[in-house]
Amino acid sequence: MNPAASDLTKLAVVNWAIQGANVLVGELSSLDGTELPSWEAGAHIDIHATDRTGHEVVRQYSLCSRHGEKNWRIAVLGDPHGSGASLNLQDAIKAGQTLQARGPRNLFALPSDDRLVVLVAGGIGITPILAMAETLSAQKRKFRLHYHARSLASAAFVEELKSSNYADCVIFSFDDEGSGGVERIFSNADAHAWLYMCGPAGFMTAVMGAAKAAGLQDNKIRKELFGGSAQPISGGSVGMDQAFTIKIQSTGALVEVPVGQTAVQALAAAGIDVLVSCEQGHCGSCLTSVLEGLPDHRDQFMLPEEHEKNDAFTPCCSRSLTPCLVLGL
Repeated sequence: MNPAASDLTKLAVVNWAIQGANVLVGELSSLDGTELPSWEAGAHIDIHATDRTGHEVVRQYSLCSRHGEKNWRIAVLGDPHGSGASLNLQDAIKAGQTLQARGPRNLFALPSDDRLVVLVAGGIGITPILAMAETLSAQKRKFRLHYHARSLASAAFVEELKSSNYADCVIFSFDDEGSGGVERIFSNADAHAWLYMCGPAGFMTAVMGAAKAAGLQDNKIRKELFGGSAQPISGGSVGMDQAFTIKIQSTGALVEVPVGQTAVQALAAAGIDVLVSCEQGHCGSCLTSVLEGLPDHRDQFMLPEEHEKNDAFTPCCSRSLTPCLVLGL
C-alpha cells in the first residue's frame, strides 16, 4: 500500500445508527464544518482502519447519502470472520470519534443517456445502489431497484426505501420468504437497459447470467464487488505464480516481478508508484493499461469480456502469462 499521507482527510462522526443485522451507518463531516467535496452516485471513499493484528489497512466504502445531503454517509457490515477491520471500524464509528479517509473517487458512475437503468443489490451491496436510486429519482429518469437479502431483519435501509418518493420502483426479495430467484428480475423488455449491480461474487454471477438470458448487452452491464473470495481468480492456465518482467513504456525501464511479490510491490521498490487501495483486485483503483503481453487476470473488478481484451490489468493481484508485460506507465 502506498497512499500519500497528504491525501488523507480527518473526518468527524456526527451521527450513527444500526441498520438491519450488524450494519452500522455513520454520517461524516469535516472537522471544521467546511463543506465536503462533491461526489456522484457510485463514488466511494477509502477509510483507514486496523485489522485484528493491529496492522493498518485501507477499506473502501460507498457513499450512500440521501439526495441533497451535505454530509457523507457510509455503511459498515461487521464481519466476524474477516480481518477484523470492519469490527474495529464499527467501534470507531460513534459520535465524537474521527476517521481518516481519502477520496471520493468514482469507478462506478451512472450512464448519461436516458435508457432504463436496472439496479440490483445483494445484501450490503445496497449502499452504492441506494445513492444511484436517489440520483435517478431526482433526475426523473427511468429505473427500478431489485434488493435481495437473506431476510428482512438482516437488510439495511429497508424502511428508508419503503418511505422514499420512488418506493414504487423498489422490489424486495428475501430468501427466507421464498421470494424467488434472480431469474425474475429481467424480461425481454430490458434488452436495451443498463444493469448496475453490487453484491457478493456468486450473486452477481447469477444476476449476470439472468441478464444475458434476457438479452442485455455486455457493454451495458456494470458491477461492483463488496466482498471477495478467499482465493484469487486466475484467467490463465498456469497453476502457480511465475516470475515475469514489466517494461515501462514511457521510459523503457525493466522491473522484475519475482514469485511471492506483487507487481505493485515490485514497481514501488523500483520507485514507480501506482495508486492502490484494496490490494485484492476488488476496487479497480490500480487498473493499468497493458500495451504488450498477456495478463493473468486475478481481479474481480473487470467483467469477463474486459478480461478477454487483455488491454488492462490490476497489478495489485494479477500477474502475467507471458515473460514480459509492457505497461502504459
